[in-house]
Amino acid sequence: MKVLRVLCLIVGGFLVLDTLIVCFLSNYNLGVILPAVLGLPLLLLGLFWARMDAGFWLFLRRFVLICYGLGCLFLLFLGSLMLRAIDRGEHGDYDALIVLGAAVHGDRVTWVLSNRLDTAYDYAVQHPKTTLVVSGGQGDGESVTEASAMAGYLVRKGVDPSRILIEDKATSTAENFAFSKAMIDEQLGPDASVGFVTTRFHVYRASRVAQKGGISARGLGAPDVWYIALNNFLRECVGICWYTVKGWI
Repeated sequence: MKVLRVLCLIVGGFLVLDTLIVCFLSNYNLGVILPAVLGLPLLLLGLFWARMDAGFWLFLRRFVLICYGLGCLFLLFLGSLMLRAIDRGEHGDYDALIVLGAAVHGDRVTWVLSNRLDTAYDYAVQHPKTTLVVSGGQGDGESVTEASAMAGYLVRKGVDPSRILIEDKATSTAENFAFSKAMIDEQLGPDASVGFVTTRFHVYRASRVAQKGGISARGLGAPDVWYIALNNFLRECVGICWYTVKGWI
């Protein structure tokens, strides 16, 4: 039991510390606070372990540990789905490659988004006939649309502007696919093969969203930003559950 107590203190403390650190390094979102939400009960459990040795408190301690054990198994299951989806489309030969947008700071792409664009660029170099579709509207705090910032980034890397289609209306993943597919159908025809690029943790849910919208597309996974990988993973697990409950995937 001493090992369990120490484990609760270490894991709980690490998760709370993760939130405190990432708060200063990233935009505030659900993924930032989730580690603390999960870690604080474990930290408290470890701190008050000795006082929970009988009666209701002993029951509560065991109940919390069982819930966390089941939760870990569920996270492992969702993680396996994400891992199996990564790079399934890496070796495909697509007529069009949709790059899903992410937040921009002013008119500059973020680290997350630049990783997606670099992945798309590498693919475009290897497949010179592929058309790139950059997709993303304009959100709060953004001085330009995500799509225009993405297009500018790719052009500066040397991509011919004629190879880039700009979809700048979408505000969700479903709209990214729907609006981009409409442009692809118009420019390349309805039989054009389609792939997409997003961050690795997001490939599974994005592919399910595309499938739900009647779009056949396989995803290429771009690297995540290392210091928020845990936060993004936890947020994505919540996203998968929420989308499943709502019937969006």
